[in-house]
Amino acid sequence: MISFVWNNVCFNICALGSGILKEKIAGHEHSKNSYELHFITGGKGKLITEDKTYNLKKGDFFVTGPNFYHAHETNDESPLEDIYVYLQKVGEKKTNAFSSAFLSKQFYFTEKFDYSSASMLVEENNKRLPDYKSAAAGLAMKLMTDIVRCYLPEEFSEKSENDNLYDKRFIIIEKYFLYSNDLTLSGLSEEIGLCTRQTERLLKKYYGKSFREKKRERNNSDE
Repeated sequence: MISFVWNNVCFNICALGSGILKEKIAGHEHSKNSYELHFITGGKGKLITEDKTYNLKKGDFFVTGPNFYHAHETNDESPLEDIYVYLQKVGEKKTNAFSSAFLSKQFYFTEKFDYSSASMLVEENNKRLPDYKSAAAGLAMKLMTDIVRCYLPEEFSEKSENDNLYDKRFIIIEKYFLYSNDLTLSGLSEEIGLCTRQTERLLKKYYGKSFREKKRERNNSDE
């Protein structure tokens, strides 16, 4: 079994493969914490849900999550071909925007999905070269990110810039303690654009130390 941790959530890949659908799959629902990914790689068929029937073709992709009713049908003249990945969530620490977006959806369908990562995942699993589970886990994480990028609104990238701001401030703090000759909390706060209280919080976040402790550390290194 292949396991991986993606954005603070642990998954097991319980089933993985590719092939031709030769017969109808009766209507069913997945159990709690279970998600099935289907990447249509050729042929024709149908995905039947309670609300809608989708005519499947190459490039289509869909996710069916817990307690979502669905059935599959194939075309006799041009049988449906797909890659399938069956996931089960087995644990989580603290979900973030990405993992929450995936776990919150019972169903998702889209067209023209790039399934190259899914193809490589199946190939890695089939060849079973040394340390294939690590390689497969990396591909699974890449695949999950590709999927959730489809879920998220376009403006999400702008929100991500706010997260990157902390990384930029970290660099400023590093340079300040390395190169500044006059170390003051107010001076550092001005450099990173925060009040002194917020600056102290950042120092605790990155170093587990107060400004005074960081300054003492710098002064001791100069001696």
